[in-house]
Amino acid sequence: MVNNKNKLLLLGIGVLLIASYHLAIKKTFQSRTELKALENESKIYYNIPNKLNLLSQKNNYFDSILAKMDFNDTSIQNNLIRTINQESNKYNIKVMDFNQPHIFPNSSSTEYTYNFNLEGDFTDILKVLYGLEIKGNFGDIIHLNFEKKKDYKTSKNHLTVNVLLQQLK
Repeated sequence: MVNNKNKLLLLGIGVLLIASYHLAIKKTFQSRTELKALENESKIYYNIPNKLNLLSQKNNYFDSILAKMDFNDTSIQNNLIRTINQESNKYNIKVMDFNQPHIFPNSSSTEYTYNFNLEGDFTDILKVLYGLEIKGNFGDIIHLNFEKKKDYKTSKNHLTVNVLLQQLK
């Protein structure tokens, strides 16, 4: 009889342990894992005001750069022509030809290749091209073809260059 009472007592304790696990301890573990997930999520959202402030500062910086470069809401081609004219006037270079851009769509971007001809002194041409590529941020000069031509009417030589400027959008 004592043996049966001990078995029933152990069985009762086992049933109580299982019941207490399902009623109290299991919910505590679930709440703890949910708390950890929410803490991790709050760490992600904690830095948002700082990131927003940093992005706002970057936006202001880039706007100031665009304002310095004097870009209006016109097309890149018009801005390129205007910049070429400004630089060529500064260095006494003649713009002989400016053709429509060649547009080549890629899978992820579009390539615009601008073709134009300049005439003038070698160092002045290089200064104009430097101003276009570095200061103007219009793209990369991918090809230059210099030609020395003679004007038979005046018996003078002059230098012309065919420029290919490529821009990725």
